[in-house]
Amino acid sequence: MPQWRQGLTKSLHQTRNMPESRYFQLATVDSDGVPHCRTVVFRGITDDNQLIVISDTRSEKFAQLGQKPNAQACWYFSKTREQYRFSCIATLITAVQDADLVSHQWNKLSDAGKKQFLWGEPGTPRQDSSALQVEGDFDQVPSHFCTILFKIEGVDYLNLRGNPQNREWHQKDENGNWVCQSLIP
Repeated sequence: MPQWRQGLTKSLHQTRNMPESRYFQLATVDSDGVPHCRTVVFRGITDDNQLIVISDTRSEKFAQLGQKPNAQACWYFSKTREQYRFSCIATLITAVQDADLVSHQWNKLSDAGKKQFLWGEPGTPRQDSSALQVEGDFDQVPSHFCTILFKIEGVDYLNLRGNPQNREWHQKDENGNWVCQSLIP
């Protein structure tokens, strides 16, 4: 297990009672190169160190990552005063590509979480409360529900505790092994 992942696992464990520790900021760029940043929910990490996020194929995020899969995730843990910045490559996965993975992520959602995928299209005008009426069955995965895997290419870790602070850059070497370099904060 890479050193950065050991640290992330520890950070998640130390902040497990803090709901905000399940959220990180995700930055993408659109086709014009304009950056877009939003908060997403951490849904897990794969055995091969890919961050898992769910999304809607009708969202701007999905379109942006479909055009330019490079992204950056920034995750700050206020309790431990640690920041992880992940340089990533996104893989968009619909039920057509991997029905089991998408279905598994859908089934992990609460009914309240599923409801958000069963009302109107993200980003469209909301005229009244009828726009949020649920249309669909909680047992059926909507065709627009998807999973996004973020393959981590590099990790910039910063620990703000102490003086001096600690910063590290983690990346894979030519053999695919993770190496760590201490940096000036």
